[in-house]
Amino acid sequence: MSEQEEQLNKGKAMLEEVALRYAGQHGLRLNEVEWVNQGYEWLLKISDAERTVRVVFSPDEIEMFAEDLPENRMTKSKIRDAFASLSM
Repeated sequence: MSEQEEQLNKGKAMLEEVALRYAGQHGLRLNEVEWVNQGYEWLLKISDAERTVRVVFSPDEIEMFAEDLPENRMTKSKIRDAFASLSM
């Protein structure tokens, strides 16, 4: 596995952890967490029996998230905003 693949996998795991935390705060009873490679971007799908939340990330965004950079606040906000739509 290349260093880039390792960084991508680490970033995906970290993003998934953040998303699962928000899912719990919004009362999702998880059925499925899935990453879908759409070729040019990755789609994170978190589902329960009634709802599905989708968040799209670029590969660069995922890799940068693994580096714990200040820019990660924007990525966390993207996840938070996706779950906030459940409250509306």
